[in-house]
Amino acid sequence: MQTVRTVPLFDARCSHCGEAFAHPSLGDAVYGALMLCSVDGRQHAIVDGFSAVPAQVAVLLADDPDTALWPVLAALADPPEGSAWSVELHCPHCGQPDPAFQEGTRRGMADIPLARFGQCAAGDLAAQVARLADRQR
Repeated sequence: MQTVRTVPLFDARCSHCGEAFAHPSLGDAVYGALMLCSVDGRQHAIVDGFSAVPAQVAVLLADDPDTALWPVLAALADPPEGSAWSVELHCPHCGQPDPAFQEGTRRGMADIPLARFGQCAAGDLAAQVARLADRQR
């Protein structure tokens, strides 16, 4: 089983502190996957939407058009050390989301781990998803 994916790094600039940084990207042509970013901007993980837990969550949310799948998966993924996951790109210097630009010049490649869902798999997934869906409404 693959545990990392090699993806390109691109330049970005923070709209809050103005610092430049490189960030990994899956690009526009990827279907069924999303890059998570820690809220401190220092860690990344890839959610494979077709893996076991994400697929189960998609089924649980199928009749709930008001709940977005990706934020629920970000909340269910095992959290990065000392942070939490976000579906937004965060600046690694100040932690703020919403860069002034992203997908700038390509700056190499990085190995990014696949998100894990070990903590949520141990509990009642349907109840966890219901709680997170209620928070989104």
